Amino acid sequence: MANKVQNPETDIMVETKGKLELFFDNYGNKVLKALVGITLVAVAIFVVVGIMNNSAEKKENAAQAALTVALTTEAEVEAYVAIANDYAGTKAANTAVYMAGAEYLEAGDLENAKAYLAKYENAEGAAGEIINALVYTLRGDIAVEENDLQSAAELFTKALEASDDMYTAEAATRKVALVYAAMGDAQKASEAYKALVAKYPELTISYAKYIAE
Repeated sequence: MANKVQNPETDIMVETKGKLELFFDNYGNKVLKALVGITLVAVAIFVVVGIMNNSAEKKENAAQAALTVALTTEAEVEAYVAIANDYAGTKAANTAVYMAGAEYLEAGDLENAKAYLAKYENAEGAAGEIINALVYTLRGDIAVEENDLQSAAELFTKALEASDDMYTAEAATRKVALVYAAMGDAQKASEAYKALVAKYPELTISYAKYIAE
């Protein structure tokens, strides 16, 4: 009868299997409980995040609804202040902050206008970029009212950089050009108009007299 040839790999596998069986015999219940515990924690986290996301979505929807009502009914500034406070952290509340600042500025309340516009956080997307530009423009207007022309020029320039919207760019250009003119820098004023028509050739006729050499 032939002698049985020992296979080192088979021996290792048998030994390893034995150790695993022994381990699970001794600690199987504990391992199972640990896995169950980890699973429950993961599920709990998933549920909590889901609830938070759902809650945040509901808050955003409610804020958007309130903002829509305020915008379509030409609400007083207090309505925008309420939205900004009641729905803080939402995109709609951020827009309400801008609206409150704009309303205060229109009413001549520079202190509150400045305070609310300072709370605004730059938004993303095409619509958000337009509002970003408008906020910089309003802050520039406040700087003009405070006779801080250098800051006004910087803020109007930021408005130009914030969005590719032609209408906000045109408004900001007119303002920054007037500021430069008031500062006695006619060249920079002309350069501002030249930059505007270079980007938006359709406006060339409207500003031809300002860019003439």
